[in-house]
Amino acid sequence: MNLRSTTIMSNKCAVCLAAFAIFGVNPDSMSPSAAEPAYQAPQSEWKSLFNGRDFSGWDRFLAVSEGQSIKPNVDPLNVFTITNLSGEGVMRVSGQVYGAVTTQDTFENIHFKLDFKWGPARWAPRANVGRDSGILYCCVGKPNPQTGWMTSVENNIMEKGVGQWWSVNGAIIDVEGEFITPEMELAIPYKKEGSGERNIVYRQGAPLITPAPWNGITPWFDVEHVFGNWNTVEVIFWGGNCIHVLNGKVNLVAVNPRYQEGDRWLPLERGQIQLQSEAAEVFYRKIEARPLFSLPAEYLSLVPSPIAQEEGMTPLLSGASLAAWKQCGPGQFVVEDGVATGRGGMGLWWFSGRAFTNFVLRGEFLQEQPAADSGVFLRFPDPGSDPWVAVKKGHEMEVGDPKAENPTWHTGSIYPFQAPVASASKPVGQWNEYEIVCRGQNYSVRLNRKLVTTWTDATQRTASGYIGLQNYDDGKTVRHRNIRVKELW
Repeated sequence: MNLRSTTIMSNKCAVCLAAFAIFGVNPDSMSPSAAEPAYQAPQSEWKSLFNGRDFSGWDRFLAVSEGQSIKPNVDPLNVFTITNLSGEGVMRVSGQVYGAVTTQDTFENIHFKLDFKWGPARWAPRANVGRDSGILYCCVGKPNPQTGWMTSVENNIMEKGVGQWWSVNGAIIDVEGEFITPEMELAIPYKKEGSGERNIVYRQGAPLITPAPWNGITPWFDVEHVFGNWNTVEVIFWGGNCIHVLNGKVNLVAVNPRYQEGDRWLPLERGQIQLQSEAAEVFYRKIEARPLFSLPAEYLSLVPSPIAQEEGMTPLLSGASLAAWKQCGPGQFVVEDGVATGRGGMGLWWFSGRAFTNFVLRGEFLQEQPAADSGVFLRFPDPGSDPWVAVKKGHEMEVGDPKAENPTWHTGSIYPFQAPVASASKPVGQWNEYEIVCRGQNYSVRLNRKLVTTWTDATQRTASGYIGLQNYDDGKTVRHRNIRVKELW
């Protein structure tokens, strides 16, 4: 933020003081110049999911014959066992029957990793193609009796195809990529297993496309170690963003995993984890996970917007939508030629047409003076006549000072909780583009097409509500235009 003094607090400071009770913070314990509670994200510590001795915390499911019911932990052929390799307890999957070893716990935003290496045994129907297994995550529903696999996102573990995505029980996803042409095939590590396969190669920056359930997505390079050596595979999943890593190299990024239930598409956003048995012997060790409350900064540049171009966006500052905006509190917004200019304040101009739950919000703002103050408010309840409701009960993307002393005051922050990892705003007098994604308790901000902020609200303050803009009485001017929204499943 910009207007700070040890003797006179800005209006936003007062609002934050009113909100301290939500986080159990004593305002008297803070310095006079502090503008936000001493919010600390929960710790993200690694936890082992496998003790090396038994299947504590896991269940085993194996495919059954047609008409039979699948049951947990019925494994007469010892498809899943614990064995010792070089003095270390590891999980062995024989592959003889399709199935999966499955965590009893469920996970939401997660960084998951393990080591794997292949054994020599192979089985029909895959005895003469690439050895195959996989990590299934965000697993929901019951295991498919034909496979033992739950509806999920797959990070495939397959020779020449580690990191691939394949549809499990009809689930789909979106990816930057292109369909593999015959001319490309020689350069793609994965070789299709039948003439009927029509798959996609992941290419960062390519158009966002949605594979059909019968298409696969494959990395364009392979860094798997030679047979007999351990490999490290990681899954980074946060807020509908899926990042697959093999031996330290990101080899696939996809977004929006979802599945169909009746006529509705539902997000794959949390669930159990399964390790597949799929006709090849494989060993697993060092299975561990940690919760994520934001995306690690080193991956932000790899993550695409969840919406391709302007597909399905609804404008909010034109036509009938414009009439649904209301002023709450002092000041006003004046709209001329599609540009909304805030005057006076501090007030809230909010779109009363409807509340939103999961959505993508895009717009533009222009600051006429350095550190001119405004904000985009998200998911607050009907404010009535009190503009502070948006701050106390919703969340705000800050429009302010990109060089303020406190990082959580910077433009692009989720004020006052999460700072952007970089400054991406343009100089005074130029229009800035922004995109805000609200999905579950996860919030992300792009400024000028650069992802700068990701944050999970562990307090779960709000899950749905209205959208609004702040007019701020600092003697400076911020203008807004081209605001549009699209709901997400």
